[in-house]
Amino acid sequence: MEITPAAAATLMALAAILSGFAVYWFFRFKSLLPAQRSLEQVQRQADELRQFFVRKSREAETLLEVAAAGSRSSQERSTLSAIVSIVARYLEADLVAFLLLDESTGELVTQPGAYGLEGDDLLYRIPLTEEGSSSVRVFRTGQPFITGDAQNDPGVISGFAKLWRAHSLMVIALRKEGHSIGVMRVGSFKRDFFTQEHLDLLKVIADEATVIVETAILNRRLGETAEQLQALSRMKDEFVTTVSHEFKTPLTTIRGFVSVMRTGDTGALTDQQEKFLTVVDNAVRKLEQLVTELLDLSKLEGGAAMDMRSLSLGELVSSVVDAHRGQAVEAGKVLVCEIPQRLPSVRGDEKWLRLVVDNLVSNALKFTKPGGRVAVSAMDKGDLVMVRVEDDGIGIHPEDKPNIFQKFYRARNSAELAVPGTGLGLAISREIINKHAGRIWFESEPGRGSKFFFVLSTAARGEAVPA
Repeated sequence: MEITPAAAATLMALAAILSGFAVYWFFRFKSLLPAQRSLEQVQRQADELRQFFVRKSREAETLLEVAAAGSRSSQERSTLSAIVSIVARYLEADLVAFLLLDESTGELVTQPGAYGLEGDDLLYRIPLTEEGSSSVRVFRTGQPFITGDAQNDPGVISGFAKLWRAHSLMVIALRKEGHSIGVMRVGSFKRDFFTQEHLDLLKVIADEATVIVETAILNRRLGETAEQLQALSRMKDEFVTTVSHEFKTPLTTIRGFVSVMRTGDTGALTDQQEKFLTVVDNAVRKLEQLVTELLDLSKLEGGAAMDMRSLSLGELVSSVVDAHRGQAVEAGKVLVCEIPQRLPSVRGDEKWLRLVVDNLVSNALKFTKPGGRVAVSAMDKGDLVMVRVEDDGIGIHPEDKPNIFQKFYRARNSAELAVPGTGLGLAISREIINKHAGRIWFESEPGRGSKFFFVLSTAARGEAVPA
């Protein structure tokens, strides 16, 4: 068959097209090969990324649990027990324990609540002088330790490994601000069980646990210190009470004999003897006042019961002011009292409330200069009755205000004016008002005098006064 030029041209064109398709698909398939390989690489990277996020999610979840364990309890033992349980669960460990430094003995001591330990294992202690111990090395250097064969690893004391039956072991330091407070040991009965990932997770847990453990230790120490201070305070109170009682009898005897001598029953006195006896009498009175205040405070702090009865606070205040009028006149000071005719009754212990008013009036007169004025008043405040003692004396420094009701506290103006006193009057007054479910406070500015107030519920109301 003869091929025409046109057919030849067509065949040549078709061959060219087919050749083009062949070349195209050859290079197309060739380009797909690295794409396939790239896809596999992306898949691997995706798997690695997924595993990374799973690992980080587990770390975050573990840290949240550890933090929650620390916030649920401030007790050291329960906190440690909760943390080791969390670590054991997430690391699938057979043994988890905190060993904290006992500064008094220089040993790392296994703490109560350790996971997987019992009997003598719980009493395990490692002296810091034991240089062959992995725990001691980690404690000193801060570098973590991991082994898959603890029974034969030269870096592990064989006695420890056998005691805890551990084959795989991780030890990590609990460090705060560059110093170690202990270590955490995590063990498994399986050989080569722990990986670097386990150790990395343990590092993260240890950082969080260190803060929690140190906080728990501080809370324990604060509790122990508070108990010691309370015990010392009780001993001090008992001593003061005992000494005060012992002072009372001889002071009474001294005053009695001084009184007899001053009346002339033992013979005539010279002017110098009379002067000496006056000094002795004044000194004895001051000591008696101190003893009385110490005993009063001891009774109040010891839980003295109040003899609560309905009484007229206005009459009580008036009688106390009248008792101080002679002192005020002698010192050249004005003492006034303003009591309304109709004042509701209150429920209280007359003896103790009288002491409160006496302390406040006495203080006001002491800290008011000659020519000054002290005003005492009582007011009906609805369900409350308020007593106010106001003076135009030297006032109270701002630095003294927070301590003004503290036992034995003497404000700086006491020294400036050489005002006598023990620093117990206001402390006693606060105790008394507190036992009456009342409230006592003051207002003062240096050079502008002071105002002391207290309020009590009326007898009809008979409830605590809101602060």
